Amino acid sequence: MGHRELLEKLRREGDDQAESFRRAAELEATELRAAAADRLRELEAAYDLRCRQLCEGNRRDIMAEAEHTAALTCLRAEARLAARLRQRAAAQLPALRIRLGADLLGKLAAELPEEEWREVRVHPDDVAMAAHRFPGAAVSPDSTISGGLVAVSGDGTLEVVNTLETRLERAWPDLLPQIMDDVRRERP
Repeated sequence: MGHRELLEKLRREGDDQAESFRRAAELEATELRAAAADRLRELEAAYDLRCRQLCEGNRRDIMAEAEHTAALTCLRAEARLAARLRQRAAAQLPALRIRLGADLLGKLAAELPEEEWREVRVHPDDVAMAAHRFPGAAVSPDSTISGGLVAVSGDGTLEVVNTLETRLERAWPDLLPQIMDDVRRERP
């Protein structure tokens, strides 16, 4: 084998080797591109999932805040309604005293414990009835009383307030839930 043949053989081997390196490099580049594309798809999928999770979390937060605000608004409205109902109930007490008449003062006076009453306060229209019922007491009119009476014992240690106002005040915590249930049932 001559010098030329040897050079030709070496050049062919070099060309083959270069071609082999080029193919290997192209194959490696193709594999790297495919791996990068796969990784990019994974990252995009993870990104999309995270965005959906964040959006869902934001949606839940917004809905929770809206529900909280709505509940507070309803509670405030119910509190205003309860106050208005209480005022309306108190405004009905004078008419109730008139409708029940003399029986009211008699029944409420009968609930008093046996005692020598020194002072009795009643609605101005009930002074004569109270003076008859409590002959030994100083009976005085009190326009803040819709019906019923306030009685003070002889030694001043006992005061009994048995007025329509105090009875409404004591009964209101039991009445209000029933009234509010009726109101809620009537809502559209």
